[in-house]
Amino acid sequence: MILLSSAAQNIFWLGRYLSRIQQACSLLPFQDDKEAIEYAHVFCLPAWDANSLNALFLDPEQPFSIAAQFHNVRDDIQQLRAVLSPQTYSELNRLTKILDDKAVSLCDVVNECAEVLEGEVEQVFLFYALGRAVEDLDHQCRLEQVTDTQLEEIEKILGLLKTYGWHACKDSWHSLRKEQNMAALYHFSDDLATMFEVCE
Repeated sequence: MILLSSAAQNIFWLGRYLSRIQQACSLLPFQDDKEAIEYAHVFCLPAWDANSLNALFLDPEQPFSIAAQFHNVRDDIQQLRAVLSPQTYSELNRLTKILDDKAVSLCDVVNECAEVLEGEVEQVFLFYALGRAVEDLDHQCRLEQVTDTQLEEIEKILGLLKTYGWHACKDSWHSLRKEQNMAALYHFSDDLATMFEVCE
């Protein structure tokens, strides 16, 4: 199977959104005001204490909220109907609809969605894994806690993607490995976006 760049980009962003939600789920609820203020500052969120930050994450009208991110997940899954295996699409569709049952935790559903995607064919999985890894690195860069393990994971994925004709981002990736900051990450992300555009 040869992926269109638009499909690869949707898979990449599906990985990012799922990882973003899982990060939020692992942090909530914030209880320490100082930690909440520091987190809000780093992520440019309009919160001034733990309660306001928790409310922000849980308010579906806020673009950074868990619900808003999950809406993006649902949209990406629908866009990928012809790309994902029938079994994967069916299971993801089922999972994203059971939230009508108020007893079901969105965080639990997201974890199950992530597990389902682990079983996709390599090309699909690699773009999904790249999205997750880049989102995790974004989180680490903002908190100035970049790990060698995270960088090595992305390097490995980029190496495997060369099999599918992805040879871009070399210079920006080397800069990111060296500088490990948001400016370098933005440059690398711009290169990724360009690669998605030119590989149609």
